[in-house]
Amino acid sequence: MRVKTRFVALVSLALTLAVMGGAARAENLMETAESAGKFDIWVSAIEAAGLKERLTEEGPYTVFAPTDEAFSRLPEGSVDALLQPENRTQLVRLVEYHLAKGRFQSGSLEGRVTHIESLQGDEIQIEGRYNELLIDSAEAVETDIESSNGVIHAIDNVILPHW
Repeated sequence: MRVKTRFVALVSLALTLAVMGGAARAENLMETAESAGKFDIWVSAIEAAGLKERLTEEGPYTVFAPTDEAFSRLPEGSVDALLQPENRTQLVRLVEYHLAKGRFQSGSLEGRVTHIESLQGDEIQIEGRYNELLIDSAEAVETDIESSNGVIHAIDNVILPHW
């Protein structure tokens, strides 16, 4: 009887740890963006640019992700045009301009002007003010959205590289 009780307790513990271990797995940048519910157009742009795999890699990366509302500020038809296969080169440049190698938390950017090289190659200017983070012409509306391979800062405008 004692052996059976210990066996049941051991199996219960193993199942609990397995469930907790699965729940504790942090999402990568792509999964985090997909599950946030405010980056649907951004996720579509990443996929159309063929960069989904990059945001699942080890990293770390910092993503300055325009919200769906940010994309709605662009001229009518521009998002649909960018997502067309014939405009893939421009789309890749645009998406990569919103990505940087390294994990840049808002706290490390506060109180100074910083220039961070984007994956596209141009520098992104970041101005960290008290309770405000400005990224080129955009403002961070939510910062430090953590993922297993980096951090996302949600921004209110689509920032543009030097064409």
